[in-house]
Amino acid sequence: MAKTFILVGDHYQLPPLVQNKEAQAGGLDVSLFKLLSDAHPSSVVNLEHQYRMCEDIMLLSKTLIYSGRLKCGTPEVAARSLKLPNIGGLKQHHLSNFSQTSRSRQVCLGTGQGRCWLRDLVDPSAKTYLVNTDTLATPARDVANGSRIVNPTEANLCTQLVEALISCGISARSIGVITFYRSQLSLLKQNLRHRVPDLEMHTADKFQGRDKEIIILSFVRSNEENYVGDLLSDWRRVNVAFTRARTKLLVVGSKGTLRNGNELLGKYVKLVEQRGWIYDLPKNAVENHIFDDIPVSTYDRSTPSPKMAPVVKQKPRKPLSPVQERLTPSGGLRKPSKKGMKLLSGQTILGSRPVLQDVVNDLVG
Repeated sequence: MAKTFILVGDHYQLPPLVQNKEAQAGGLDVSLFKLLSDAHPSSVVNLEHQYRMCEDIMLLSKTLIYSGRLKCGTPEVAARSLKLPNIGGLKQHHLSNFSQTSRSRQVCLGTGQGRCWLRDLVDPSAKTYLVNTDTLATPARDVANGSRIVNPTEANLCTQLVEALISCGISARSIGVITFYRSQLSLLKQNLRHRVPDLEMHTADKFQGRDKEIIILSFVRSNEENYVGDLLSDWRRVNVAFTRARTKLLVVGSKGTLRNGNELLGKYVKLVEQRGWIYDLPKNAVENHIFDDIPVSTYDRSTPSPKMAPVVKQKPRKPLSPVQERLTPSGGLRKPSKKGMKLLSGQTILGSRPVLQDVVNDLVG
């Protein structure tokens, strides 16, 4: 037997998925890494230098998750910036003559004739922005079909951002698209199917361990109740999404819903407001550029995101610290209990696990 062993990891990101509620109740949703870190804090060595994100993108996780204990490994990493081969490629999405569109449609004429939101966001200096959909003329609300939650407007905006970057000479292999919902992912894959397999599109859970030069993140949730759901309540999942990009992270979402959704997201909105990293879209942003070959997301907009039944409030986790220690009443670490084998019903396995429910919904249609 070895006298010393070393574990390397980050329990501030997503642990393995534990599907069974009895296993969760027995403590098996707490990793060995987390248990040992809490039991022996003096044995923990924090590796504070990272070599992926530029300084602006790193600031999000540094401030919101790691309590300031994160640094760029070198000055070159901190100053890293996107190389945009051909910004002139955006001209193909601008109106060149009035015969191209009806008079009732306001189409962007390019930066020479005023503001162009695509030009502003693909610019290398725009390293991270919350692309705020609240300023659109038609609210970009999430809609539901059973347990499936999608936001068609966000899907269209993400699609246009991807196409604009590719038009400027960026390879699709350098771009990643992330969302927290499998149904939204299906919508994005439908819009951008002509870019597959070069363009990687995944949920935040599946993107863990990967990175891209550019990440476009769709938050999906946008509603009058400011309800963000269970998936966005896990700060480790949000941390994964915020730490995948090297030089550009564009977060598409509702500033109002995120600000009031939960503590961590509220702190995120406050941070980007303080840094001037919120980009309010023009009212007609969805339709004011020309994308002839891009399919438009369609969805039944008559069904808004359902109001959720009241839930029992639990003691909130601290978003600026690791997951709270799971302690027994006596103050010691809660140890996994052994359970005998028994058959489980489908409802016991699914429970209220939104990710699993989305998987089953996709399989049964």
